[in-house]
Amino acid sequence: MSDQAALAVPKDRQDVTVHLAGGGMLEGTIFLEYSQPELTLLEKVTAFLEGGNTFFPLRLSEGGATEFINKKNIRIVELAYSADAEKDSLALSLMYSVEVTAIFVNDTAISGALLAEVPLERARLSDCLNLPQQFLSIKMDGKIRYVNKNALQKVVYAGKA
Repeated sequence: MSDQAALAVPKDRQDVTVHLAGGGMLEGTIFLEYSQPELTLLEKVTAFLEGGNTFFPLRLSEGGATEFINKKNIRIVELAYSADAEKDSLALSLMYSVEVTAIFVNDTAISGALLAEVPLERARLSDCLNLPQQFLSIKMDGKIRYVNKNALQKVVYAGKA
């Protein structure tokens, strides 16, 4: 293969809504890297967000222009989740899940099920919050929201906020 393969645009795409730290919102498509076929969509998006690149392209739904988004300035990346996707549904059922309320630095909040891949002996909320990943996965209202830990003030058990 030539160096041109490194410049190829990945063809695996996902529609998302990106909520920026300043309050703005963008709808568009991200380009996921080719990966092992056994990875679920949720794992692919996690790998995309946790990857080493600081900026990523987002092709906007309105107008089709492409903007490059700095991951550090994201509050939430949101994608629709369909329980019909058998592989994704099974993967979710195997993850540790706890109902939480995540409170952002601007005092807004979201509530849902925090999802984490942890062994049973590390299935405490503090363990899940302190995993090395930059984004937490929260399932709510038929969507998965990847929440930037740097945008959070605190996370509490649901009903305790």
